[in-house]
Amino acid sequence: MGCEVCLPTARGYTVYFAENESISKLTTYFQKFSEQSWKYINERMFWLQEPVFFAVLDYFEVHMDHHHIFAVLSSSVDPLKSLQELRPILSYKEERNASWIDRLIENSSILTHYQPIVRVDNYAIHVIGHELLSRGLDENGEIIPPFKMFEAARIRNRTFALDRVCRMQSIRNASVVQDKLIFINFIPTAIYVPEHCLSTTFALIKQLNIKPEQVVFEVVETDEVEDLEHLKSILNYYRAHGFKYALDDVGVGFNNLEKLTKMEPDIVKLAFEFTNGVSGDPAKQEVAQSVLTIAHKMNALALAEGVEGEEDLHFLKEMGYDLFQGYYFSKPQEQPVEVIEKKWK
Repeated sequence: MGCEVCLPTARGYTVYFAENESISKLTTYFQKFSEQSWKYINERMFWLQEPVFFAVLDYFEVHMDHHHIFAVLSSSVDPLKSLQELRPILSYKEERNASWIDRLIENSSILTHYQPIVRVDNYAIHVIGHELLSRGLDENGEIIPPFKMFEAARIRNRTFALDRVCRMQSIRNASVVQDKLIFINFIPTAIYVPEHCLSTTFALIKQLNIKPEQVVFEVVETDEVEDLEHLKSILNYYRAHGFKYALDDVGVGFNNLEKLTKMEPDIVKLAFEFTNGVSGDPAKQEVAQSVLTIAHKMNALALAEGVEGEEDLHFLKEMGYDLFQGYYFSKPQEQPVEVIEKKWK
């Protein structure tokens, strides 16, 4: 199950030759490709499947006046539909360089790392859950950082597809977390109709016998959300099925405190920007206190993420924060950390 927004589909391009560029010699060149991969439209236009299109970009740059060659994403059925969106041919080199993300998505080449989320009390640190963080794997088995994956996906207009693959792989890899909370990220703008877009997610959770009350769906990139009512409909859909949800990076971007109250999350995560160094920064302390106050007023737990120093941990604990996450406890690991030996002082 899926849709063309989430799942990569074959692409093609209409190529337009302006001025006096001749395309007659290219006809012979294209003969070596299958009939389905290219189409002669007229004396100034070809339609090319993406692999062929990418293969000839360098030829256009070296052997032709590329300033007078343009292209637009199109289908072979209607190659003239979007000619008003023609772009200079070399502007597609960035897309070619990012096309590796399509293979990664198609093969679900995602590795999950786990970072513990803890509660601190009785002079001890207790692991109560893990955030499942996605890393890409290249063809040599080397790790691809998430920012690089999502930048390539942005260029290729595959952000929603990548978000879905990461979410599904996190669920598949969640079974190693026993009887603890599982935090799984999702991009809200990637979900159009919850009943459709989340059906495979929920089906997989049920298939793997993961308890809904274990799962916390964590909203990321909320600063991109313009339709708050749509976001609320997604969150209500999660809650109606027994799941919890958290708001990430609170204190920056979209997450001003007035809007926060409308989301009614189960957990509110104070952004790293306001956690790191909070013990010595009055401005950060003011934001941290405001987030804490509103979280508790909504009966939500307040989680400080990005804790790196003991002074900040002490300060936030004394302030009243319920949960913590950060390098002070553990970096993301390939296996979940069950016990943290550090003692609360």
